[in-house]
Amino acid sequence: MEYNVKIIRCKRKSLSLSVSSENDIILRCPKLISEKAVTEFLESKKQWLDKVISKNTEKRISNGGILEYKEIFVNGRKLPLIIENKNAITGNAVYVKNLKNLKNLYISELSKSFFSFVKEISEWVNLQATQIKFRHYKSRWGCCDRKRIITFNYLLLMLPIELQRYVIIHELCHTVYFNHSPSFWKLVASFLPDYKALRNALKNFDFIIKLY
Repeated sequence: MEYNVKIIRCKRKSLSLSVSSENDIILRCPKLISEKAVTEFLESKKQWLDKVISKNTEKRISNGGILEYKEIFVNGRKLPLIIENKNAITGNAVYVKNLKNLKNLYISELSKSFFSFVKEISEWVNLQATQIKFRHYKSRWGCCDRKRIITFNYLLLMLPIELQRYVIIHELCHTVYFNHSPSFWKLVASFLPDYKALRNALKNFDFIIKLY
């Protein structure tokens, strides 16, 4: 399989290859590296590229309705997305006047049960945030600052409950460790022994952040 690779030469000592959810491939490499070295590096990554691109393609096919704004996730369920003159989430569909109304709609309809879920988990893990709120992030599912204020991406409300639980516990653990050190991950693992599988599963929904 032939690939279109965007090569960015910059001040770095190593080569780095990334693939976006849209299968855009970017290779970052040292300015003076030879074309031969670049070609050999790409050849060594061919099997990995094939795997990632194939997985991305399957994901785009299975989520075609989501990508075309004909469907939308609600707590992991795919429901029809209907653009008309009302804002409502029912058991059968999501109605919205326009996509700009999604944030307010999801928060107004789903935040109460979500906050109850956060409280339940907080009591279970014995970790408390000083405040819980929502905002629209473009690159993350949640954030915890040093005042232990946790802000969740409202798009989290679209995800399956088990992934919401993972993000909640992840951010609550940040009330103890403001980093991703081994100690942080050990704390996460004490509550979620399968956190690595959950973290990988969460990546399957990264494309949602770019849609809305």
